[in-house]
Amino acid sequence: MLDIDGDGVISPMEAADAIDAFGLDDGTPGIYVDEVNEILDEEIAYKREYAMDYISEFDENGDRQLQFSEVPEEYEGAAHYLDLNSDSVITLDEIVHVEVDGLEVYAANEVHFIFKEFDAVDAIALDFIQSVDEEFYELVSTFDEDDSKTISREEFMQGFLALDSPAAFDIDGDRAIMTGIIGPSTPYKVMELIFNHPEVKTIVMQEVPGSMDDDSCLRAARMVRSHGLNTHVPSDGSVESGGTDFFQSGVERTCEKGAKFGIHSWGDFGSEGREFPKDSEVHEMYLEYCDDMGIPRSFYWRTLDAAGFDDIHYMTDEELKKYKMLTSPIE
Repeated sequence: MLDIDGDGVISPMEAADAIDAFGLDDGTPGIYVDEVNEILDEEIAYKREYAMDYISEFDENGDRQLQFSEVPEEYEGAAHYLDLNSDSVITLDEIVHVEVDGLEVYAANEVHFIFKEFDAVDAIALDFIQSVDEEFYELVSTFDEDDSKTISREEFMQGFLALDSPAAFDIDGDRAIMTGIIGPSTPYKVMELIFNHPEVKTIVMQEVPGSMDDDSCLRAARMVRSHGLNTHVPSDGSVESGGTDFFQSGVERTCEKGAKFGIHSWGDFGSEGREFPKDSEVHEMYLEYCDDMGIPRSFYWRTLDAAGFDDIHYMTDEELKKYKMLTSPIE
């Protein structure tokens, strides 16, 4: 539980963030030592409940497991990834330890459809990819790790995961250059940034294409605001979805001409934010964040209407002004 990023090493800030995330019943950070076993039991129960909620989303016959015939076609790649024993049935035990909304599941789903499109089984020849789609070839040509002139399923998986690497910060004087996907490791990475580099005043968001975990995104963003850091997007920079939300955490929020701010409806497998009525409690977390950051609530409703979960809308200069995204004019 303390090894948030799953790399086999528990860093000090990683452990601190994990413990802080649990918190005591009275809201105080930390945990009681004599309640550790109870917390572990609750965490296991939560993971099983979350996995069961995922199954229930698609379980048409009510047998508490998923037949492949029950999974929507657009998620069939994810279904194959979760089906560990390849019996075309996904059970609770098979997904209880998997982050079903995580990058690996999304990457597996994408790889499945690539092989389906190219009518391939184990690998796809690079020259074939190039003959069909030059732009796609440019994207994936570096995935061929063994120089076999073909790309296997595993190489596709690792390649896409590398493209969607977790958010990281590179220090440049009083600036921290931020790139990558916001996820469970981002809050403790922000803690490390604040603790180890007090000289940093501004987070320059170079390429932050979204978040895999909105809870972690908003927690990390609140740390940024509480420590008085600024955010900036350069002319060749881009923030999207959760990245745009994270940008709002800056005390001073600036950008250069050409910077991109992408918004769309949040979503996960089986549902989108725009599908819930406006009085649903699912919206509260986002609306409270707008309040805390001094952003009008109308911005959140705009994100739901702007584009679907699998699409993106880039905000206009007028929208940036209307929704108080910037504290200074565009540079």
